[in-house]
Amino acid sequence: MDFMKKYSVLLIIALGLFALFVLPGQAVQAAGLPTEELPLCPPGLYLEDPQDCLPLGPSQSIKALHDQGIPWPAEPLPAVRPDAALSKLPVHVAIITHGGPVPVYRNINEAIGGAPPVRSLAAGPMKYVSMVNQVSSDGRNFVQMESGEWVEAQPLYSWSQFRGLVFSRTPKTDFGWTVNPTPSYTGPGYKYPPTDKIYDKFYNFEVFQVEQADDYDWFMIAPGEWLPSLKARRVIVDPTRPEGVEGERWINIDLDEQVLTAWEDGQLVFATLMASGIEPFYTRPGSFQIYKEFKTVTMQDAYEADRSDFYMLQAVPWALFYDRATAIHGVYWPVMLGFPQSHGCVNLSVADARWLFDWHERGDWVHVWDRSGKTPLEHPLYGGENIIFPDETPEP
Repeated sequence: MDFMKKYSVLLIIALGLFALFVLPGQAVQAAGLPTEELPLCPPGLYLEDPQDCLPLGPSQSIKALHDQGIPWPAEPLPAVRPDAALSKLPVHVAIITHGGPVPVYRNINEAIGGAPPVRSLAAGPMKYVSMVNQVSSDGRNFVQMESGEWVEAQPLYSWSQFRGLVFSRTPKTDFGWTVNPTPSYTGPGYKYPPTDKIYDKFYNFEVFQVEQADDYDWFMIAPGEWLPSLKARRVIVDPTRPEGVEGERWINIDLDEQVLTAWEDGQLVFATLMASGIEPFYTRPGSFQIYKEFKTVTMQDAYEADRSDFYMLQAVPWALFYDRATAIHGVYWPVMLGFPQSHGCVNLSVADARWLFDWHERGDWVHVWDRSGKTPLEHPLYGGENIIFPDETPEP
């Protein structure tokens, strides 16, 4: 990590300056210690006076870092990203690019020939369909859905490739990701000048201190470097089993930070960015259990009286239903991870949703909470009717 390099350079500089300018006898006098010379302690962290050596020079720098919450010895997060192959969709998908009613044809010959459609998909601004075959004719592209029917649509070739972190053990520090490009600042607040570093979107960092300024949390990611929560999200590392959760496996959904973590036997096993429900389609706080899972599932609905906001999403991947019609699932449509924006479901990148799907067991707990208190505990849009699933037998 970049922090490891900074940390090592800092210690090397401290050691070099000490060797050049501070002799053991001078260090004793400067520290107000007895004039008889004591040897320097080996570089390390000394929380108490070792008595038989002088914890000066590099050890002072290490102690200063410790006092800022930076552990010694420095080590990277005990984590790796999920396999990039998990980003592959289980079913190819195509986007319908116009908002009007969409004719559905029985076969490709009728689609190309302009025969009367057998039915139509409702008008709406957001429609994606599964794709098992495609044919182009006279500048038009038709795709065959899993139902065997044909519609005019364009194959989808790109979606979020973001991947969270899989942990081998619980880290010693909080950590997080930037959600927009941002400079770091020399202190916790905009009154401090920015550093010469600009971090890209999804930069992964450790958090050593948190302070509030300018109505934001500020995260110290290295000595003299701070990031604002306006453009960064933090995973709060807390292995405590949440209230209402039974058993030793749970998924923790932090609505305030927009991060999801998975825990097993008191250890963090997975963490990532997510996108939950936006007002008024909040993601309901509480403790729930996963009761149904689907490799792919169709999601569609409309909320306006005239149904002008109708959306249809076929082949939504790796869905884990835990609160009636609310699920954790992958998204292939445009998503801003780290920001609320769904109709209540918890959106993940495809790779992260696949990892969680493979890890989960039916009955695992899902704990949803919001430390900011902005998400209501009761709301008329919570619950609703139970979703009608396409198949009562979960797909393997």
